[in-house]
Amino acid sequence: MAIVVFGAGAIGLLIAGRLAQAGQRTILLARPTVAAAIEQQRLRISAEGQVQAVDGLVTITSPTALLPADQPPTLAILCVKGYDTVGALPDLAALQPLYVMTLQNGIGNEEVLAERFGAGRVLSGAITTSVEIEAPGRIAVAKAGGIGIAPVAPGAQAAAIQAATVLRAAGFSVTETGDYRALKWSKALLNMLGNATAAILDMSVAEVYANRQLLAIERRAFREALAVMDRLGIEPLNLPRYPAALLATAMRTIPAPLLNPILRRVVAGGRGRKLPSLQLDLVRGNPRSEGEFLYGAVARAATQAGTSAPTNQALWAILQDIASGVLPWEMFRHQPEQLLTELRRRTAV
Repeated sequence: MAIVVFGAGAIGLLIAGRLAQAGQRTILLARPTVAAAIEQQRLRISAEGQVQAVDGLVTITSPTALLPADQPPTLAILCVKGYDTVGALPDLAALQPLYVMTLQNGIGNEEVLAERFGAGRVLSGAITTSVEIEAPGRIAVAKAGGIGIAPVAPGAQAAAIQAATVLRAAGFSVTETGDYRALKWSKALLNMLGNATAAILDMSVAEVYANRQLLAIERRAFREALAVMDRLGIEPLNLPRYPAALLATAMRTIPAPLLNPILRRVVAGGRGRKLPSLQLDLVRGNPRSEGEFLYGAVARAATQAGTSAPTNQALWAILQDIASGVLPWEMFRHQPEQLLTELRRRTAV
């Protein structure tokens, strides 16, 4: 079987590299600059103090370059940002994979893929490994994790089992579940921690979590997401090395004076020096933000469920305004009081 990894960001490179190392026929669909770097010096993966060069990885820059022997690929693994999903659909369709799996962050990508390819051909995935790009064609595993997999519809159950088997053979810790919504919402809960606030303020997660008022915003946004999940009948679940269900229980039950030190240690301490993804987007001047698929998705789901998530809505609106240039980032950078004032204005709290 042939597997195409669509997207050559940090996660896409890790998935493609590990699969190729395991002897799996793997094709990476990448931009020309990335493909050229890999062809010149091979993909290199740094983990646990060792650097390994990957042999056997095929790179292409267009679906038309897929060899006849690899057509149709059994699986295409989508590893692009959520805001690139719709734009990727034509090339993804041109590959004609039997099944599509998304390893993207955020909520809503599965539904977009199911509308195009049919729910019976779509697998949902969540990866908890933290990876950084060190240079073109070189990545480093910052924190080990694993992968959760779920079929979007019962017809994809066999494909989900097969994908889990292949990924385990490539060295990934894999858990399987039957509820893709629980999988993606649980991962979204984790992606939301120390993300929007750090991005808007251009501060480290440790600095954000050292501020009691900012930490209260984090808890409020998280609990709003939990309330929406309750409305939708979605139970948080633990992911590989990320106990989302346990964290959800703590957020619901432990008083702030006891919970805050735990959050500082687990969230701020666990991230290290790596910048949150939304902050990286702003640093790079990206006019789009994956906050749409985290805070924005929570706010939209709340409205559809007949409730509200004002903190999530406000955080997403501020992020969007900064990214699009409606508001100057300098208005909020290193100014917690300005963010607190703006949140009070937008949420009427």
